[in-house]
Amino acid sequence: MDWEKLVSTELYHFLFVFARLGGAFLFMPFYASVYIPRRVRLIFALAAAAALTPVLAAEMPVAAPQNVPELFRSLVIEITVGVFLGIFPFFLMTVLDLAGVNAAMATSFSNATVLDPQTNVQSTVLTSFLTLTAVLMIVTTNLHHVMLGAVLDSYRTFPVGRPLLTADMSECLTKALSAAFTYGFQIGSPFVVMIILMYSSMGVMSRLMPQLNIMFIIMPLQVYLGLALLMVSLPMMMWWFLDFFQDNLRRFAM
Repeated sequence: MDWEKLVSTELYHFLFVFARLGGAFLFMPFYASVYIPRRVRLIFALAAAAALTPVLAAEMPVAAPQNVPELFRSLVIEITVGVFLGIFPFFLMTVLDLAGVNAAMATSFSNATVLDPQTNVQSTVLTSFLTLTAVLMIVTTNLHHVMLGAVLDSYRTFPVGRPLLTADMSECLTKALSAAFTYGFQIGSPFVVMIILMYSSMGVMSRLMPQLNIMFIIMPLQVYLGLALLMVSLPMMMWWFLDFFQDNLRRFAM
């Protein structure tokens, strides 16, 4: 047995698996959380790649790359596929961004911003709260295992070394973002209705009683009613989101 050839082939297989997993972990919800240190994420990606390399040996090319350009091309393809598999669920999480913005407008918390652990940018407090709650529900319902399984099953759709299906990938991401926008508006619709009713009432009251300071009365009431509506609708919002997230993620997890 040629041990040198065997070791070099296994090393190439490990690099291919790590490239795809690493690309996915850059954007995938829960795995890409800023609350997890980068070193921990890197160690986890290395350990997962080392554990999965023997499992995925049948999906790997038998012959190792013959030169550096061929190796570089294969690694770029694997990283691109991994980034695609990570961005897809990341786009699905934008459902909560739109719902959180609607909730923040309804509760007058639009100017209260914190660091969103999912997007790593400043967002409203309620958006970050909904994102953290959704990530907790994803872990509780083991959907993070489904995301990891989607990466494993992707070797059937995107074999190692094959050209990228760029048109199909772009279309898939576009449809996911479009569906997330529509679904996010539907989930946040109770807050939109509340805003319309409240400001319509403000207009009527200001006409009926011009001497009354409407803003002084409405602002505390808007905060209380908005938080009460959030408390009542939060379980249903999370249920709808998990149903939407799981249905779209099942396309890749066979």
